[in-house]
Amino acid sequence: MASEIYTEGMARVYKTGNAFLNPEARASRDISVAFVKALGRSRLTGLDATAATGIRGIRYSLEAGIEDVAFLEINEGAYADLLRNLKLNSMPIGNAFNTSIQEFANTTKGNFNLIDLDPFGGITPYVYDLMKVVGSGGTYFMATATDTAVLCGSESKACVRLYDAAPLHNELCHEAGMRILVGYIARTAAQFNLGIRVHLTLSYMHYMRAFIELSRGNGATMSSISSMGYAGYCKNCRAAYCEASNAPKTYLCTSCGGRLQLAGKLWAGSMRDNGTAGEVVKALEDARAERKTIKLAETIRDELDIPFYYSLPVLTRRLRIGSISMSKVIDNIEKSGSAASKTQFDKDGIKTDASIDEVIEAINKAR
Repeated sequence: MASEIYTEGMARVYKTGNAFLNPEARASRDISVAFVKALGRSRLTGLDATAATGIRGIRYSLEAGIEDVAFLEINEGAYADLLRNLKLNSMPIGNAFNTSIQEFANTTKGNFNLIDLDPFGGITPYVYDLMKVVGSGGTYFMATATDTAVLCGSESKACVRLYDAAPLHNELCHEAGMRILVGYIARTAAQFNLGIRVHLTLSYMHYMRAFIELSRGNGATMSSISSMGYAGYCKNCRAAYCEASNAPKTYLCTSCGGRLQLAGKLWAGSMRDNGTAGEVVKALEDARAERKTIKLAETIRDELDIPFYYSLPVLTRRLRIGSISMSKVIDNIEKSGSAASKTQFDKDGIKTDASIDEVIEAINKAR
């Protein structure tokens, strides 16, 4: 029997059955548990809206002290597995429901201040209904999208249809996709007079995951809506722009005059709360998480909280030079008086507030 059990953190679930579990996604779950721990609030009512094996909700209960967690699973076979796993972890089965998100959200009298949405594919079929069960005092909302082909632009028509946003299909696609994802949540939340605050974003493998706080009130809602905007990308010089606005303010690159490829609407605001990011790293260290997971969280904590980045390989190909040291380029940028950092969205990318011309100068100095 022991060989049939998968152990992760303090949770144990059966390997065999109908419910899907990807062990390679552990880093995402470890960071999620660390995030819930970082909130420092044990008296939260949780909803694991796409439970499958139930491993996320089980871990929130056992490791982060969330005593009251409800589990939803629409598939009958997976629901049977969920019940087995709850029993295996000595958790009550009375809060497990074999129903859809839509049916649950439109029939339950309860609400939740911690919601986890981790579906197969995109989030668009579910977000609207989940806003109906947000707690009266606000809710922490974690949402994962795996429809990266849509958000990253290889299926651009689907992105326009589902997210009502034009994507970027280039080296900046992962951050643009994340900002489209967050923007979709913000615009949907606004229909319920809810504003958002982004605590973290996670780009890992084929996952895009946002950690968001929802707050009620016209002020919070309008603040969120004012953070919606557009991004522009110049195919000629590779400069990128992003600003909050109701409509694109320019169609031409201010560096070279080239015509911009536009993306949006998308979230143009902050993508990280510094305090939360630091507490997540600490929680991972205390839990002795895998070193690669801690390094990923450190990158998220340390990256500049500004829109977009420059891909070194793209720029060096444009300059027709060989590979160069990222650390040297970052050092050169910082010596010139600008800020620079690595980014979670591209292992070869540099975030900086320097202009494209200043980045090119820093690259040439690093040759």
